[in-house]
Amino acid sequence: MNKTTALVALAALTLLGACSAERVSNFPSYKLKVVQGNEPDPRAIASLQGGMSRAQVRQLLGTPMLQDPFHADRWDYTYQVSRNGVVQEVRNLTLTFQNDQLVKAEGNAIEHAAEELQRRYGAQISAAQQAAQQAPAAPAQPLWTPDP
Repeated sequence: MNKTTALVALAALTLLGACSAERVSNFPSYKLKVVQGNEPDPRAIASLQGGMSRAQVRQLLGTPMLQDPFHADRWDYTYQVSRNGVVQEVRNLTLTFQNDQLVKAEGNAIEHAAEELQRRYGAQISAAQQAAQQAPAAPAQPLWTPDP
């Protein structure tokens, strides 16, 4: 009986030793989705205009995630999604103010907002662009430039 118990225990230890943490994570189970920050609304980002006050920007986007005390004229909005410890998505939006007026917006959240709006309202945007091409208008200066 002791030999049988010892063999069963040895077999159990061998099988449990084969289950490393890496292999266990491959078993189908629920992986918690961790969202940090506030997801920026693409329509709100597209609505940003140069010359907006801090109050208008805060009304549009909400309170910034980061307000650096050493750079009072800079607001950072950060959004990150991770699952099982692996970062899947990161979006950043950095706004710069001068004399309480928005002068610069940059970050990958701008490109994501443009792509999302194109996906949602592509046909409507195309129709509006065609109508704008028919009517002459003054050239607009972009507030932001895409990241290289």
